[in-house]
Amino acid sequence: MPHSGNTPRPERDHLDPSTLCARPAGLPPSATQPLVPPLQLSSVYSVAGLEQIDALYERREQGFIYARDGHPNASQLAAKIAALEGAEAGLVCASGMAAEAALFLTLLGQGAHVALSEGLYGKTVALVGRELARFGISHSLFDAARPESLRAVVTPATRVVFAETLSNPLLRLADIAGLAEVSRVASATLVIDHTFAPLLCFPLALGADVVAHSATKLIGGHSDLTLGLAAGPSELIARTAATASTFGLSGNPFESWLALRGMATLSLRSSRACATALKLAERLAGDRRVRTAHYPGLVAHPDHVRAAHWLKGGFGTIVTIDLEDRQRADLFIRALQHIPFAPSLADVATTLSHPASTSHRNQSPEQWARQGITPGLVRLSVGLEDPDDLWADIDQALPP
Repeated sequence: MPHSGNTPRPERDHLDPSTLCARPAGLPPSATQPLVPPLQLSSVYSVAGLEQIDALYERREQGFIYARDGHPNASQLAAKIAALEGAEAGLVCASGMAAEAALFLTLLGQGAHVALSEGLYGKTVALVGRELARFGISHSLFDAARPESLRAVVTPATRVVFAETLSNPLLRLADIAGLAEVSRVASATLVIDHTFAPLLCFPLALGADVVAHSATKLIGGHSDLTLGLAAGPSELIARTAATASTFGLSGNPFESWLALRGMATLSLRSSRACATALKLAERLAGDRRVRTAHYPGLVAHPDHVRAAHWLKGGFGTIVTIDLEDRQRADLFIRALQHIPFAPSLADVATTLSHPASTSHRNQSPEQWARQGITPGLVRLSVGLEDPDDLWADIDQALPP
């Protein structure tokens, strides 16, 4: 029996259980590599010593230190979007708005001027018109389909020209090549938000300097992640990455991994949804219960000729309809049995949104009127269902 009444400790020929629990498991030896990118959730990385930490920070060695500054899943996704867009480098941010904010914060200083296209996503307008204005940054509006309207608003202080490939929600197609020419003369950086049209055209090849995406949408494709992407010249992307890290705008490993998985089926999903969107748009355009149908694939769309020339593989996955007023829009939304009101887009299932009460909610009636937004607009984000099944639900829900 022990002297003290305590159980005697065994000889220390192994680690204490508390130590075993606390220490990370080692990587198993393997002569093979995983077929798909593994998820790496670590927020920090082990460094050999001071010489190596210097080499990592000075870019003499490749590696990771802290996840806000970079991690393997973001690096893989950034390389993927850069290759897709034909860019030198890519960047992953916490959301589409985070990517835009990082670009604006990198490119702009006090007294700078931004040229914004009409019909942008409401938060983009708020970011520049309300938040950046507090720091002495001004802006003007132009029509992205008419480069001469950009020429009329650029000034010697214009540092950024910002437009969407397809505007939200009326789907006007930007004349990217024309905007690029005007931006180049003005020594301004042309940034194109390509969220609505990945794979349909390539803005950098048309003359844009930087392309941005909300990867939350088509690239992710399943409404289960929130990320933003940017792709462009390596020097600018490196500066923007430093800005994103400083302001805490970086994307996390898990959602980067999900976005990589989503990209694997992007081409198939985009092709299917574009084909269905065209069929629905044609039916809606010919229906007397619909005041107007907006879709670049329709001959009546103001940018149809340019869309037919520039867009390859479809005219996009979004169809917007005008049902005259808020009451009729609400009746339609409530009568749908299988298409939910979900204020985002590009899921595998079809959803809808009401721009006046969601994405453009905080804009004035004057801003709505200038952009052509009415209380009766409903934006359909077409998914992968059978077109006839979708039409059956829409048909029974449209108010007479």
